[in-house]
Amino acid sequence: MEFGILGPLVVHDGAQTCTVPGGRQRALLAALLIRNGQPTSAQFLTDAIWDGHPPRNASAALRNYVMRLRRALGAAGARIETTAGGYRINVDAQEFDLQRFTALRDEGIAALRRQDFERAAARLDTALQLWRGPALADIPSDALLRKEAGWLAEARLDAAEAKLEAQLRLGGDVRALAAELQALTTEYPERELLWAQLMTVLYRSGRQSEALAVYQRVRQTLIEEIGVEPGSELREVHQRVLRGDPTLDGPTRPRPEPISINSASADAAAGTGADAVTAAGADAFGHPAPERTAHGRPAFAVTPCQLPAALPEFTGRAWETSLLTGRLTAGDRTAPFTAVISGQPGVGKSTLAGQVAHATRAAFPDGTLHAELRGTGDRQALPVTVLRTFLIALGVPADQVPVGLEDRISLYRSLLTGRRVLVVLDDARDSAQVRPLLPGDPGCAALVTSRSRLADLAGALPLALDVPAAEEAELLLRRLVGTARFAADPQAAAQVVARCGRLPLALRICAARLGARPGWSMRHLADRLADQLMLLDELRVCSLDIRASVQPSYRALDPAAARAFRLLAPATDDPLSTVQAAQALHLPLPAAEHLLERLVDAHLLLTDAPGRYRYPALLRAFAREQGRLRLGGVPAQQDRRAAAGRPLTLADSGYAPGH
Repeated sequence: MEFGILGPLVVHDGAQTCTVPGGRQRALLAALLIRNGQPTSAQFLTDAIWDGHPPRNASAALRNYVMRLRRALGAAGARIETTAGGYRINVDAQEFDLQRFTALRDEGIAALRRQDFERAAARLDTALQLWRGPALADIPSDALLRKEAGWLAEARLDAAEAKLEAQLRLGGDVRALAAELQALTTEYPERELLWAQLMTVLYRSGRQSEALAVYQRVRQTLIEEIGVEPGSELREVHQRVLRGDPTLDGPTRPRPEPISINSASADAAAGTGADAVTAAGADAFGHPAPERTAHGRPAFAVTPCQLPAALPEFTGRAWETSLLTGRLTAGDRTAPFTAVISGQPGVGKSTLAGQVAHATRAAFPDGTLHAELRGTGDRQALPVTVLRTFLIALGVPADQVPVGLEDRISLYRSLLTGRRVLVVLDDARDSAQVRPLLPGDPGCAALVTSRSRLADLAGALPLALDVPAAEEAELLLRRLVGTARFAADPQAAAQVVARCGRLPLALRICAARLGARPGWSMRHLADRLADQLMLLDELRVCSLDIRASVQPSYRALDPAAARAFRLLAPATDDPLSTVQAAQALHLPLPAAEHLLERLVDAHLLLTDAPGRYRYPALLRAFAREQGRLRLGGVPAQQDRRAAAGRPLTLADSGYAPGH
């Protein structure tokens, strides 16, 4: 038998392909296979099959699907065994493409460490040929893909990087390498090693100016999108290209094999010398071995400081700053401290986290780590990728970073043991993206920002931000535009603040527009903001855009919640009751409340008492604009019917009694 998940799911009995009918049976088989023969809990399988929304009698339904899958596999169905609390499938390593890939990849990386570049390139190329497309490509289970697809893609990419490194060391065909690297850098623009390899290949092709242009393009992207400079590896390649370093021209003479001592000798004889300690104090790559503490832990080669610059105009948030600063600097913690700062788009979550992180740096002498998780974008940062960046920042050589997610988590937390490091995770999508990145030592702490409340992040301090008070918002605008311009017309300035809904991002946009238009008075700007139909168009300058900042939160809503968000937006800032929402949506009270609470969880609505809700000013403008757009187009039939009195159904609302 052969089983494959490195692409669409495939089962082959040696003579023909076995058909596994139905999306849920395929999800069940994939979930069993991904555990490599280990017992798999019923909960894991249930989540995979029903995408986190199981039926009422999930246990019986799971048994039914296991029975169907056994029948579909014929004689191989006997491989699925019942275990305590779940199931497992017996598959030999040579029968499963993931296990074959893993073994070949590990052999190739070990050969690369021994500088056996021909063997490394061959093994890694064979490993990569097992891939037939994205892993689990035809499995209709978002839950399974969220848990597994990320680390599988990372393992494939690590193997590709290692293969390219081996081919570069061998002096491979630069045209073929350039074509492959250009495709990979387009697909994975966040991988700095790929860019470094592309620059090397371009330099070898006599295209030095193109190599330098690549660096400038990558640097600009990193600064604009993530707020960081390129890492040390990429900067070093850039400098070598600039000075025409002859070692970039082709393969260098291999270093001598390191000499193993102590128990490493037996490992070397057994073919596992990649982990050996060398007599010269170098690792298997020839790099100097990291210094170790008295307890045997690797010492930090550097003290990372990855925080973006603090904003000089920061003002207000005294209570929140005091709370976070006090908890971060407390010396009696028995567990690492984590805070989740949540709030609507543009309310200042990242600004507060950055300000507090800078203010408490002295409490974390072993460094600060920062990651832009891009949770609201289309290319969310994978935890396995962020961990690679963190490990390199903590002094782990890039070619010694483990491949798998669990191995990276283990090394990351081991390096932080006994240390005091602050981790800032900005713009998280959900708790699953955050958990692998949290430190485990009580001396460490984490600040997380998110548009979601991440209520399922156990032990975290929730801190939901509202817009600042009017006085604080006016003080922020004063600092942004200067006292003279503010004082010239304080009444108009107060109107600007009010028409911006006191939202810090909107105030920064206004300040930027005034800075770009010295001839505009504060009154002129206030008058421009008075037109509700044009309000969001006015609140845009360069990359700062209120409409664009809200769009990701709106797109993340399910259709029923998005429709409620549009239909319920009032013309004024009057509060909205559950009864009013139920009447407008023609839904029972519990169903209407269910939708309203989902909007609160997404920070698109505010609530200060049970059954009482409020739209933030600019979110109300956005919702009404979306309603106008929908009512003007073909997809708006449901909105028109609802507005005209056609009752929405319980299915429309996503509400089910008893859930």
